[in-house]
Amino acid sequence: MWWHRQDTDPYYTYYTGSNEKRDFSRFMSLNKVLISLIILCVILFIKKADFPMASAALSRVNQVISYEWDLNKLGDGLHKLSFLNQQVPVFKSLLREGESPPVRSGALIAPVNGRVTSGFGRRFHPLLKVERMHNGIDIEQVEGSPVKAAGDGTVMLAAEDAEMGRLIKIRHEGDLVTLYAHLKDVYVKAGDKVRKGQIIGTVGKTGLAENPHLHFEVWEKGAATDPERWIKIPEKP
Repeated sequence: MWWHRQDTDPYYTYYTGSNEKRDFSRFMSLNKVLISLIILCVILFIKKADFPMASAALSRVNQVISYEWDLNKLGDGLHKLSFLNQQVPVFKSLLREGESPPVRSGALIAPVNGRVTSGFGRRFHPLLKVERMHNGIDIEQVEGSPVKAAGDGTVMLAAEDAEMGRLIKIRHEGDLVTLYAHLKDVYVKAGDKVRKGQIIGTVGKTGLAENPHLHFEVWEKGAATDPERWIKIPEKP
């Protein structure tokens, strides 16, 4: 008895199928190749074309690709944080949604009232047009409004900087340092002792600033921290 390979070997059946099936398969493969080539040509044409719609289209494609990639990274990150939440109790408070960071009450007070227009963390600088770390917060306020010392301490520096404008740096107990920038007026000098709530200057827009505001930083043991972890800033007096 002869052994019929086509009856027992699936690979034989696949590769020795009918001519019609093979022709159809080749036709579909050719179509896919042609469609890919057409898409490639369209993309190359758009990249070479010099008109607004082309740039807008490419920009939109890049935005969608970046957005989807970022969402994937975010999902992975949240998954890892969820694991930490289950294993390490200290992460529970940090991962609660809708909660503001805890404020360390008593140590410092808000130097001014007003709306926080730019928070702590990485951001795109509106004037320098680069993304970088923002070591403090920006508090919107009318030019000339009084700026108060956030706590008792000693003035380390009262100077003017090309980027931060007129600024004051104060050292406090507990290895804390606060910085106040873009000031219009400065009422203290290096070495002065200041009290919590004492007026040390006024809000301005010196240095690289589009509008009057106070740039405020809090440093602990040589590292920049989020000022909103230390103070609550009322928008109105």
